[in-house]
Amino acid sequence: MKTLRSRYARRVLVPVMAVSVLSACHHWKAQEVAPAQVVTEKEPDKIRLTMLDGERMELADPMISNGEIVGHPFRNVGAHKGVVRSDTLRVPIDSVAYVSTRALSKAPFAVLLITGTLVFLGYLGAKAVTDIGIGG
Repeated sequence: MKTLRSRYARRVLVPVMAVSVLSACHHWKAQEVAPAQVVTEKEPDKIRLTMLDGERMELADPMISNGEIVGHPFRNVGAHKGVVRSDTLRVPIDSVAYVSTRALSKAPFAVLLITGTLVFLGYLGAKAVTDIGIGG
């Protein structure tokens, strides 16, 4: 039974935890250039629009067409997190205050990388001690 749990942990839980933790290392970063410039030059997969009235919306696969930002709405919270809808949303550029794109948070990522490495090295050391029969 110990082998089954160990295999399950390595093959299923570790990748799931890694993806969960790494996705938490991202944040929305407001861009300092015009919304159309962000979409055309950076070509992000997803953007967050903050409208002049303060409303926020997130679009996947954004592009510029006839003075509008066009994309597919998606949810970044709740039970449907990450689900991209098939309908198309058109937002006039002049109604957008600014655009945010996803960015990597370097400090939490570095801490997670170092911690993960230390845990992995600890696991290898414990496994080596167990394999050669030291300590009991």
